Amino acid sequence: MSGAAGGSVVSVGGLLPRDLLDRVAAGDSSLPGMDPTDYGLAPGERLSDAVTRSWNRLRGLWVAFREALDGLPDSEQTATALTRDRWLRPLFDELGFAGLPVARNVSVDGKPYPISHLWADSVPVHLLGARVPIDRVSRGVAGAARTSPHGLVQEFLNRSDDCLWGVVSNGLVLRLLRDNASLTRQAYVEFDLEAMFGGEAFSDFVLLWLCCHRTRFEGDPPEKCVLEQWSAEAASSGMRALDRLRDGVEAAIEALGEGFVAHPKNAALRDALRSGDLTPDELQRQLLRVVYRLLFLLVAESRDLLLDPKADETARQRYVEFYSVDRLRRLAAKRRGSPHDDLWASLQVTMRALGRGGAPALGLVPLGSFLWSPEAVAALEGASIDNRHLLDAVRHLCFTRDDEAKVLRPVDYRNLGAEELGSVYESLLELHAEVDVDARTFALSTAAGNERKTTGSYYTPSSLISLLLDSALDPVLDEAMEAPDPERALLDLKVLDPAAGSGHFLIAAAHRIAGRLASVRAGGGEPAPDELRRALRDVIGRCIYGIDVNPMAVELCKVSLWMEATEPGRPLSFLDHRIVCGNSLLGTTPALIEAGVPDAAFKPLQGDDKETAKAWRATNKRERAHRQPGLFGVGALLASDVGKVAEELTALDDLGDESVADLQAKEARYAKVVSSTAVERLRLAADAWCAAFVAPKVPGAPVITDATVRLAAESPERVPADVRAAIEEQARAYRFLHLHVAFPDVFRVPDDPADAENEQCGWSGGFDVVLGNPPWDQIQYDPRETFATSHPEIANAPTMAKRNRLIAKLADDEPVVYARYLADVRHLDGVKHFIHGSDRYPLGSVGRLNTAPLFVELMWSSINRAGRVGVVTPTGIATDAFTQSFFRAMVDRRSLVSLFDFENRRGIFPGVHRSYKFSLLTLSGDDRPVDEAEFVFFALDVGDLADPERRFTLKPEDFALLNPNTGTCPVFRTRRDAEITEGIYRRVPVLVKDGDPNGNPWGFKGQLMFNMSADSHLFRTREELEAEGWTLQGNHFVRGEERYLPLYEGKMAHHFDHRWATFDGEDFREVSPVEKRDPAFTVMPRYWVPMGEVETRAPGRQWFCGWREISRSTDERTFIGSVIPWSGAG
Repeated sequence: MSGAAGGSVVSVGGLLPRDLLDRVAAGDSSLPGMDPTDYGLAPGERLSDAVTRSWNRLRGLWVAFREALDGLPDSEQTATALTRDRWLRPLFDELGFAGLPVARNVSVDGKPYPISHLWADSVPVHLLGARVPIDRVSRGVAGAARTSPHGLVQEFLNRSDDCLWGVVSNGLVLRLLRDNASLTRQAYVEFDLEAMFGGEAFSDFVLLWLCCHRTRFEGDPPEKCVLEQWSAEAASSGMRALDRLRDGVEAAIEALGEGFVAHPKNAALRDALRSGDLTPDELQRQLLRVVYRLLFLLVAESRDLLLDPKADETARQRYVEFYSVDRLRRLAAKRRGSPHDDLWASLQVTMRALGRGGAPALGLVPLGSFLWSPEAVAALEGASIDNRHLLDAVRHLCFTRDDEAKVLRPVDYRNLGAEELGSVYESLLELHAEVDVDARTFALSTAAGNERKTTGSYYTPSSLISLLLDSALDPVLDEAMEAPDPERALLDLKVLDPAAGSGHFLIAAAHRIAGRLASVRAGGGEPAPDELRRALRDVIGRCIYGIDVNPMAVELCKVSLWMEATEPGRPLSFLDHRIVCGNSLLGTTPALIEAGVPDAAFKPLQGDDKETAKAWRATNKRERAHRQPGLFGVGALLASDVGKVAEELTALDDLGDESVADLQAKEARYAKVVSSTAVERLRLAADAWCAAFVAPKVPGAPVITDATVRLAAESPERVPADVRAAIEEQARAYRFLHLHVAFPDVFRVPDDPADAENEQCGWSGGFDVVLGNPPWDQIQYDPRETFATSHPEIANAPTMAKRNRLIAKLADDEPVVYARYLADVRHLDGVKHFIHGSDRYPLGSVGRLNTAPLFVELMWSSINRAGRVGVVTPTGIATDAFTQSFFRAMVDRRSLVSLFDFENRRGIFPGVHRSYKFSLLTLSGDDRPVDEAEFVFFALDVGDLADPERRFTLKPEDFALLNPNTGTCPVFRTRRDAEITEGIYRRVPVLVKDGDPNGNPWGFKGQLMFNMSADSHLFRTREELEAEGWTLQGNHFVRGEERYLPLYEGKMAHHFDHRWATFDGEDFREVSPVEKRDPAFTVMPRYWVPMGEVETRAPGRQWFCGWREISRSTDERTFIGSVIPWSGAG
């Protein structure tokens, strides 16, 4: 059999994507269940014959049914009997559902679901009359009175434990649905029966027959049915397609870049690149915006969301045939392209129309926004590109090459979502442009330490996001649904991702909120797709906030949100005040500003003058001593300004967005707000406070102290020009982002700081939910990042010492490059200094700095008292020594809701080492204390969380019982392990309880005998001792009465085995079984230490009980102890 999914078959939400449907239609034998016998046919019988027989019978039945329906009087409002008897029952007979039984008393947990038919107690088949729409409520119609028929079946599948797939049809349309509770958007396959049979679309009927045959639903359990296997195959092949799409986007940008740089008409573009007026990076950003535009158009066109519904058919057809990106896609599939530039000219007509003016003759209304403005692609606005390069770019975006099948497969842009964009986002940020103007070439290259690594982006699978929404967002939604006005309560929710990337978390949250909102508006139950789309636009426009340090990620996040929220005939939602650019970690709070710039800010950094820093510190100390606190200080000014700006932003939200004029009014209103004196005071004071930590402290430099902050808050116009310039320079360099300045509608600053709900930050209010997977990066300078592209010989040097020598040579050979290197070192020193010294992160800034705990602390401090945090973060936040105080604070405040730990052994994050452990952490606000937190450890995939034997709970007092000294989280593989351990600890005291005079009943004495770094001057190697005349006896070195003892290291011992491993010179190996059988065999250390030093530290010459200081996070046992002979230990 052969064929392809045609116009009467539509896949929504990626349930069974278009490419998989094409494989089914083509009879792809590599798919499970495609043999004729799998459809219940006799051996030797062909599928094509069976399908043709069904088609021939049903064609005649359709004609008769259609005539009878047309002749039915208007008083017959549903046509249910006619539709079922004359059409749907015969159709389902042909699909193998002979004798389809009527459903009786279908319910879930006592709630009735009036579904018409139920096959084998596992497949709901809801059949209605042809005059009953399946997407709308029909009052008084059974199976459509409370909620739409589609919504009824979807809700039933979501709640039922026995049913996975189902069907709903009114005879004109048939939809295939699946349990969708874990997904974030609607998903189904729709077969337009009227178009199929009325238009003689046999190939589409083939697909209907193959997909909806009874045998596709059969499985015990239902998860083993063929449809489920196809869905799994689609997910697997989809990941492979994403890899190819990633490559395609890179190739598309290269094709565009080369086409623009090389075109004969673009002399002005090349001159700008030569002069430096246009940098390669800026050209790349503008090319990215062209790609963003193309992605948006491909999605909007495929979903039929671009053209004005009011446009006449002539205008619509004119756009499709001559100006659409789909036209370019069709051309790219057939031809290579010519040297002419007419295709770019026609594309520019479309893009300019979408910017401001619209084009009624093409059915286009303006979308507005910076993305569609001429300024977004200023260097390309008057440039040209030939058809060959443009079609190359479109081909790379629209098709992926299946190397196994050796064919081009179209990208399913109808169902392209944030997940796919997240993957593309990673690839875009890994690239940087290399332009040779004279050779007229443009290329992209990937280098270590590029923007992606610097910003620490991590692509998060949807399955993990769904779990976090369950624990962090759903409880907040449940509370909103119980409010007197649930619609208002839902629209008042505020959700933030502080490292938003492409917006994957935000879009998933928006879909979840919109589902509840649409349900409320529809009177309960599962909403119809149109209702959900309207609700989604409202939610994205009112509830969603995001931050990213990368400006192109901010733009991509907006594109992702717009693609979800687009409604035909309406402009794009205004998001500039909600999706913002900045470094979430580098900002201050009202409480810190009120307290004044700390003296610690003036610690000299690389390049600073110590005496100047000391003098500024003294000045700052005097100024802070004379500050006016409370109602008459800086805090009162902040409160007034935040309140004023919040009122303006609330008024901004109340403006409509039905037309581009409405959007322009919002843009103008917002521009007025951000340029207001109130915002200037807020931003300048906050930026000055942060700049005091990082600004150069050298003679003659502008002085930024506490008085500067006070002056900025009171009278910003009086701040000296050079000081203001210095503050603004640091704000740009570090991208300071202050939450109360960025989102004054979320955070209220009280007149009296004592009235703040969040005393630490000095504000009230906050976000209802903060979600995300922020970076997990160490904050440390790596010169390989700086020199990855410009000086690869430095980046690839084999040792740090050689790398440092090569860098030092730059001071003479390339002083400009060396100065840039010193600036990079200083910049990161500034970041570390701010985090350590600002007191913004009292819990997460202990020890070696990592962005992960800092983001968690930021997120926790950003929620309101009833809010929740849901974050993907390394498990070390609960188990590491550096974060023990942080975790104890979560427990003591009863904020810990759940922690689900995963090992990355199955590559959930492909770019992260397989031994890495991360967790889904959920926290609650202070007004929602949690009595018992829930845990799972060592999960390998999301399915492990459903195993009740792996889940266990702990109360706050349990942590004090099990880990009284550190307060960190105990780790158990099963609930039974936790119960047994808890029982032991209740009966037997811990070995040592710090701070308790009776807390050492065993008389335990522990010590770290030798520090491997600080005591290394005492260590001798075998070569050194033998050269000095020492003799080896066993594993001791002896010379006269003197003796050197072996220095045991943790890796030399294992459980009950002090001869686990040995050194052969510098080589380290495990002891062989043959050697262990020799009682005289002794292990050799790497170093020896004087016996006198050991006697001083451990007199008595007794054997020791010791354990490894460090074990791997994935070790079966994390306590690896042994008994070792009297010797050195380090």
